[in-house]
Amino acid sequence: MNITNLPAAGWDLVSFFENAREYVGTAGGGLLALMGTVGVVWGGVLLIKKLMASHQDQTSWIKIISLILIGGALMVGGFSLISNIAAGGRTTIEDLGGGMILLQSLL
Repeated sequence: MNITNLPAAGWDLVSFFENAREYVGTAGGGLLALMGTVGVVWGGVLLIKKLMASHQDQTSWIKIISLILIGGALMVGGFSLISNIAAGGRTTIEDLGGGMILLQSLL
């Protein structure tokens, strides 16, 4: 058997990290969607509990509404929502960095 006739496999570091990034993005997106679903369900439970209870319930309306809204956004958007938010933050940081460079060049 000659070793030189074996097919070349993509076992270099670049393809490994690209595949790992894709896998983690997919798995992380599923996890975020699951957590969003749990948030919506828990927000619904707290909402019903708050509406049915007397003044004894200490859960705030802001917490309930936030659970439902943010949970729904994560349930529908998943990883792409978080990725878009992070991309907006990157643009802001790059703009601020560019502004600092311009400010230093004027001095």
